[in-house]
Amino acid sequence: MTASGRIRDPEQRIREIGRAAADLIAEGGVEALTHRAVAARAGVAVGTTTRYFATIDDLRRHALEYLADRVDRDLAELAEGLAAADDPIAFLAAAAHADLSDHQTVLAECSLEYAGLFEEDFRDLALRWHTGLTELLAPYFGRARSEMLAMCLDGVYITTALTVTPPDAARLEATIRALATMPESTDLPGEVPAP
Repeated sequence: MTASGRIRDPEQRIREIGRAAADLIAEGGVEALTHRAVAARAGVAVGTTTRYFATIDDLRRHALEYLADRVDRDLAELAEGLAAADDPIAFLAAAAHADLSDHQTVLAECSLEYAGLFEEDFRDLALRWHTGLTELLAPYFGRARSEMLAMCLDGVYITTALTVTPPDAARLEATIRALATMPESTDLPGEVPAP
């Protein structure tokens, strides 16, 4: 135990620093990330952040990995809900609307994608939501529909981040329902079915 009464738990400290760094990135972009700002948000000394993350790049990578891990947890929850849902489309629409109504969640997802746009090292982390959602939805809606749903929802997240206004719930469900029930790509006019 430290003089302040806090238990020394390196793993817990690293999680607190990761959460603080991820929140700062979501709120103000990567530019908002400094050791001092993260230390203040996490309630630790600046020396603590530099002990675990020597450079700002190390800290940024940890924050983005923290966000990607959050995506994995969200996808796992979505998978459980879809498996139990009577109407997977309605469930997906309600879950997406709930996420889109939480501006912090929207900013976190968009921050992760933004990092992948300009830095190849972060591309896999940035695509984790899109790839994971496509895989998760494929058994319900087929691969082509699931890819279109994931692309559409990516766009909805970006628009919501920019406008700070989630889409109307009924309109979102109607859009998801239309994409989830559209013909598979091999059935579209002008496309040749795979042999």
